[in-house]
Amino acid sequence: MTVSVHRPAVTTRAAHCGPGRARLAVCAATTAACVPYLTIKIAWLSGSTAGWNDPAAAEDSALYVGNAITLGMDAAAVLVAAAFTFRWGRRIPAWLVLAPIWIAVGLLAPIVLAVPLGTLLQTFFSSEPLMGDENALQGWVYGVVYAGFTVQGIGLLTAFVLYARDRWPRTFEIRTRSVPTGPTHSLQVLLARVAVVPAAVFAAVQLFWAFGGTAGLHGREAADRNLAQQLADGAEGLLAVAAAAALLLIVRRAGRPGRFVVPLAAAWAGSGTMFAASLYGLLVVLGRPGFLATDSASATGLVALAGVLAGLVTGLTGAFLLAENQGALAAGQSARPTASSTP
Repeated sequence: MTVSVHRPAVTTRAAHCGPGRARLAVCAATTAACVPYLTIKIAWLSGSTAGWNDPAAAEDSALYVGNAITLGMDAAAVLVAAAFTFRWGRRIPAWLVLAPIWIAVGLLAPIVLAVPLGTLLQTFFSSEPLMGDENALQGWVYGVVYAGFTVQGIGLLTAFVLYARDRWPRTFEIRTRSVPTGPTHSLQVLLARVAVVPAAVFAAVQLFWAFGGTAGLHGREAADRNLAQQLADGAEGLLAVAAAAALLLIVRRAGRPGRFVVPLAAAWAGSGTMFAASLYGLLVVLGRPGFLATDSASATGLVALAGVLAGLVTGLTGAFLLAENQGALAAGQSARPTASSTP
């Protein structure tokens, strides 16, 4: 009697059928949430000053470049949502899918976690206005933009989880201690320990600002702070702590939490937040558009630099880990010996 190895063809419903109504609805809602922001950016790039209290501030050249970049980023969000929904998205190389959603999660997670709750608390429990008295933009712009960002964040994350479950099903099943250690494991351990230092600096300052501290801030940075901004700082600080702790658990192959996807998600969201949100803030400080030029403190830039470094090192460590185990995490079912009737 011989023993042959059969590899069952593991397929998902999404591989043969369309994306389904739920996934189409998520894609449509995410795309619709991008439309107001894209419309505003196109109008500003076309010379409109709609939504500006000070039309002269809209003519700053650095701001024009920033509007063009953020327009492209939001347009990319539409493509990413479509890739997560339709079958052609599964043929895209993994890095080309994971890089933009990592950036998107980093930019949108603090907004989703902080802005709706902060706005609600500010409205009902504070006498201070939602926006500062001397803000360059009118209040409705913030309402439209951040409401859209909140829906985008929820939609992209939902679409990505559904997409990842189809493409990398083992990621949601495997235990952390069962993830193989590859040739770069010692480097991963080193990088995870190195990332703790800038992550701790970033988290400590963000949490200090979240609890009302204003040291290191000046001008309108300190005067116009509200609950939503403090909650966003707190969310970024907590995500940074979660990322550093989760990465250490992963590289140590800790037994708790059991499911690999739990620390992976924490490290993913936290590293993306540190890198993307901090890089955006650093670019604002360096570009210094006219209406922000007098309000960017050196501490803000240093904290953003710490966040960029911590997020980059953490993200690269995770990238090494996932690249080494891509095949194992994508396999829906491992091969097993099966008795054959052939003598």
